[in-house]
Amino acid sequence: MEAQVLLLPVGILIIAALMGLSKAKVVLKIVSILSAVASAVIIYNGILGLKTTSELKYNLFNSSSFFASLNYLVFRVDALSAFFLLILGILSLCASVYGIKYMERYFEREDMRVYTFNYPLFILTMYLVVICWNLLWFIIFWELMTLFSQFLVAFEQRKEKAVKAAFKYFCMTKAGAEFIVLTLILIILKATNFNANYSEIANVLPAYLSVHSTTLYTLTFALLIGLGVKAAMVPLHSWLPDAHPEAPSNVSALLSGIMIKLPIYMMFRFFLGFFPLKPEIGIVIAIFGILTLFFSMMYALLQEDSKRLLAFSSIDNIGYILLPMGAGIYFLANGSQLFGGIALAAALFHTMNHAFFKGLLFLTAGSVMYETGTRDLNYLGSLAKKMPLTAFTALIGSLAIAGIPPLNGFVSKWMIYISTLTSPATSLFGIIAIFISAVTLGTFVKYFTAIFTKPPVKEIDAKEVPLLMSVSQLLLALLCIVFGIYPFLPLKMISQALGSIGVQIHLDSLVVYPSLVVPKTGNYSPIIIFAFLLVSTLIVLLLIPSRGEVVPTWKTGRSEDLNMSMPADAYYRDFREVFREVYTVGDASKRFVQKIAEIGGMFGIKFEVLSYDLNSMLSIAMVLIVILVAVLGGVEL
Repeated sequence: MEAQVLLLPVGILIIAALMGLSKAKVVLKIVSILSAVASAVIIYNGILGLKTTSELKYNLFNSSSFFASLNYLVFRVDALSAFFLLILGILSLCASVYGIKYMERYFEREDMRVYTFNYPLFILTMYLVVICWNLLWFIIFWELMTLFSQFLVAFEQRKEKAVKAAFKYFCMTKAGAEFIVLTLILIILKATNFNANYSEIANVLPAYLSVHSTTLYTLTFALLIGLGVKAAMVPLHSWLPDAHPEAPSNVSALLSGIMIKLPIYMMFRFFLGFFPLKPEIGIVIAIFGILTLFFSMMYALLQEDSKRLLAFSSIDNIGYILLPMGAGIYFLANGSQLFGGIALAAALFHTMNHAFFKGLLFLTAGSVMYETGTRDLNYLGSLAKKMPLTAFTALIGSLAIAGIPPLNGFVSKWMIYISTLTSPATSLFGIIAIFISAVTLGTFVKYFTAIFTKPPVKEIDAKEVPLLMSVSQLLLALLCIVFGIYPFLPLKMISQALGSIGVQIHLDSLVVYPSLVVPKTGNYSPIIIFAFLLVSTLIVLLLIPSRGEVVPTWKTGRSEDLNMSMPADAYYRDFREVFREVYTVGDASKRFVQKIAEIGGMFGIKFEVLSYDLNSMLSIAMVLIVILVAVLGGVEL
C-alpha cells in the first residue's frame, strides 16, 4: 500500500495540468495549490524512501524486439532517489506557494495557460526522472522534462529575448540528450542483453566495463557531454545564463535549484553505481568541476542583471558539486575510503544546500521584480527599509552561498576543502575553490547591497510582498540556518543515500559540530580553527589604516558635496583588468562556441534542403546503418 503513494503525485499533477488548459483566472490558484499538494506528497515519498525501498512495476505490452525493455515501467525509490525527492519536493512546494501571488503580475499581458499547463508537468517529469528504474523510460521522461521546461522559459512570448533563450536551451540540451541516447544503446545492446533495469545494469555493467576499457571511456565521454549540457558544465553552459533569467522567478528557482541537479543524480548512478571506479575518471570530473566554478563565478561578478548574476552563480555551484564528486571517485579508486566518503558527502550536501539558497535567492529577485518591475542592479537600491523580510531572506541566502558560518553553505564548502586539500592530486583544486569562494562573497555583496542598501538612481515606490511569497522565502531561509547549525540531519540522509549505491560513510568516523564537520583522524579542533579566524580578522583590521575623514560608503570615496551613489557596473571595475587573461580566454571560448553554432546552423539548413531529395536521404540512411552495425555488432569496443 505504501508503494502506491508513489503514484499520488502523478495523478495530482496530471489533473492540475488538465485544469490548466482553462482560461479562467481562478485556475492559477487551483493549479498552484494542487502543485503544492503534490510537492508535499513528494516530500513524504522522500522521507519514506529513506526508511524503506518502495517499488511499483507495470507490464505495459509484450514485445520480443529491442523495445522489449520498454515492456516494464518500474518506479523505485531507494535512499539516493529519496534524497533528491526531498530536494524536489521542498523546492517545488515553496515555488508553487510563491507562484500563487507572484504569477498574477502576468495576467494582463500573457496567456496564462502556457504556465498553468506546463508548470505541473515540469514538476511531474522531474519526479518521474528520479523515480523511474529503467534507462529507456528515463530518457523519455528526460526529454519531456526538457520540452515542458522550454515552454516555461519562453512563457513571456512577446519578449523576443525569452523565445530565443528557450530555443537555445532546447537545441543545446536536445543535442546533449543524443549523447545520452548513444550511451544507453551501447549499454543495453553490448552489455546487458537488452535489459534496461537499473538493478540488472548495476549487477552486470561494472564487471563488463572492467575488461572493456575502451567502452568505459567512450561511455564516460558521452555521459559527461550529455549530462554536462543539462547541468551547465563549462564549456557546455552557454544556454543557462540566457534561459534561467527569462523564466518566471519561481520557475527559475526550480530550474537552478533542482533541474540542473538531476544530471548530478544520474552521474552518481552511473559513475558510482554502474561503472567501475577509475581514478582517471574522477580526476577528469574534478577538472571539469574546477573549470566550471572558476570561469562562471568570474563572470558572475561582472553582471548587472540580478537574475543573470544568479544564473552564472548556479553554474559556479555545479562546479562545487562536480569537484568533490570527482575527488571522491579518485580517492575511492585509490583506496582512501574516509576522504572519498567525505568528498562525495560534500557533493550531495552542496547539492541540497545550493537548491535551498539559490532557490531562495531567485525568489528574492522575483520579489524585487514584483514590486519594482526591474532586475537592473544599476537602478535598484535602498529597498531594505521598504522590503525588510525580503531583505532579511536575501541576506541569509547571500551569506549562505558565500560560505559564511554558521549557515549551510559553509558546512558543505568546508567539507570540500578538507577532502580536496589532503591529496597532492587535488590540493590545487581545493586552493582554487577557496579563492572562488572569496569571489563569491564579493559577488553577493554586490547583489545584496545594490538592491537593498545603496541609494537608488531615483526614489523607488515599493512595499513588502504578499504573505504567501514571504512565507516561501522564510522557509528556505530557515532551512539554510538549520542545516548549517545542525548538519547531522542532512549528513544522516546523505550517508543513507551513498550507502544505497555501495559507498559506505560512517558518521562515527566524523566529528559533527554546529556548522562544522571534521574527520576524527585529523587535527581539526574547532577551537583552533575559530581562534585562527578571529586572530586573522583582528590582524587585518589592525593593518587597515585609519582615515581622518569619514566618507559615506556609497560616495565611492569622493567628497561630501558630490551626491551620487556607486552604480552596480562600478563594483569591482578594475577586476576585469587585473584578471584580463581569464576573461580573454573566456571571451575566446564564447566566440568559438558561437562559431560552432553558426556552422551547425549552416549544415542544418543544407540538410533540410537535402532532405527533400529521396535518393540522397536513402544513401545517407544506408551509410548510417552500416556504421551502426559495425559499431554495435561487428566491432568489439
